[in-house]
Amino acid sequence: MRRLTPDTAHALAAEYVLGTLRGRARNRFEALAREDRDLAGVVRRWEAGLTPLAGRIAPVDPPARVWRAIESRLAPRSSRAASDSWWRGLALISGGLASVLIAAFLWLAAGPPDDALFVAVLTGPDAAPRMVVSMHEPDLMRVRMVKPWSGTQGKSLELWVLPASGVPRSLGLVPNARGDTLIRVATTDARVQGINALAISLEPAGGSPSGLPTGPVLCSGVVAPVKKA
Repeated sequence: MRRLTPDTAHALAAEYVLGTLRGRARNRFEALAREDRDLAGVVRRWEAGLTPLAGRIAPVDPPARVWRAIESRLAPRSSRAASDSWWRGLALISGGLASVLIAAFLWLAAGPPDDALFVAVLTGPDAAPRMVVSMHEPDLMRVRMVKPWSGTQGKSLELWVLPASGVPRSLGLVPNARGDTLIRVATTDARVQGINALAISLEPAGGSPSGLPTGPVLCSGVVAPVKKA
């Protein structure tokens, strides 16, 4: 019997529990889980993680006027023309609930969830997870690169906070390499107050020259609280 690697087992189990693994692939996975006790345990772990998360997050389908209002508050009228591609990229956030659940699942697969204040998965236009970002007390943000980009030589990836009001706030540059980047930022830092979502833009080497996003949005995602207040 073919055995899956741990990463593959977690990825397939997550898709299975979310319901995105379908057809023959789903049938084959179920057959493997019936024969492999360890794989069945991975599935149970993902199922145990889904139930409380689903109960704490209410799905929301925001109307178009909400996104227009967000755009008008975040982007000064004078800078809109230069950043149209950025704001169009915010449409990636519309799959909020699914992204939140995937983020939490990826976090559970990687380590204990009880020490994180919030977690967010940043997905690209194809809805594939690219990064998982988590915030920890008192002053640590972990950015886990799931899938690096190709063809970004001579450019930098910049991480942005999308707040409830005001313009995007930069948290600095993130290496385009698989693994974790640790960013020292206090939970009381003004840049992370009122955070609704996070995004990565492609900027000139060294970061945005204007203090606002200038390049295309590569990935974005909503923030989901993990630790109860």
